[in-house]
Amino acid sequence: MSVLEMTKIHKSFGSLEVLKGIDLEVKKGEVVGIIGPSGGGKSTLLRCATTLEQITSGKIVIAGETLVSTSHSGLTQYTDKKTLKEIRGKFGLVFQNFNLFPHFSVRRNITESLIHVHKKSREEADEICNELLKKLGMADKANAYPCNLSGGQQQRVSIARALAVNPEILFFDEPTSALDPELTSGILKVIRELAEEKMTMVIVTHEMAFARDVADKLVFMDGGVIVEQGPDIISNPRQARTKEFLAGY
Repeated sequence: MSVLEMTKIHKSFGSLEVLKGIDLEVKKGEVVGIIGPSGGGKSTLLRCATTLEQITSGKIVIAGETLVSTSHSGLTQYTDKKTLKEIRGKFGLVFQNFNLFPHFSVRRNITESLIHVHKKSREEADEICNELLKKLGMADKANAYPCNLSGGQQQRVSIARALAVNPEILFFDEPTSALDPELTSGILKVIRELAEEKMTMVIVTHEMAFARDVADKLVFMDGGVIVEQGPDIISNPRQARTKEFLAGY
């Protein structure tokens, strides 16, 4: 069963075409690692999948619901507001720069959307929050504010917030790029544990060893296209451009 289907995705910013016909499928329980040089379109692809950017043309289906499609006449149309809200409840997104609300406590950062968007009771939201913080080794930080946390701790809170809605798929956009090496290892350990629990994930990363070890499928992007994909392209690249990129690691 596919949790994400992206078909013939094009995205342009003015005259600049950033995505040039991307096809990507992510199956339930699968971890997909997206690698490639900066400017290759990786983050834009994630932003399109998570509705932060609108595609120019193509089709996106998330957990069986069509987010957007393009007709034969070339009209690209997004789904209605009600369905869009439902689809957004089916995925979580972890940003590279945490994106926590600085004036909210850790608890409120996690529970705010549960209460006001997903209509959970405060008691239920608090229970979900407590369980996630315990799981991520942050049980004693519920009442702390982001300014009192290390970068690694802030990213754990960001992961907890994304997990709180019980998503069918979790997207990570360079989750360790803002962290030093010591903190990076802790976050990668958390993601590895999620992979072991068969959480469906799409991870944009420059951590090649991590991508090789944790991903069921690897996707190499450059120039707005998928150059190569498969389970072992880091250890056994087939395309010349992939080999050239990986030679630097």
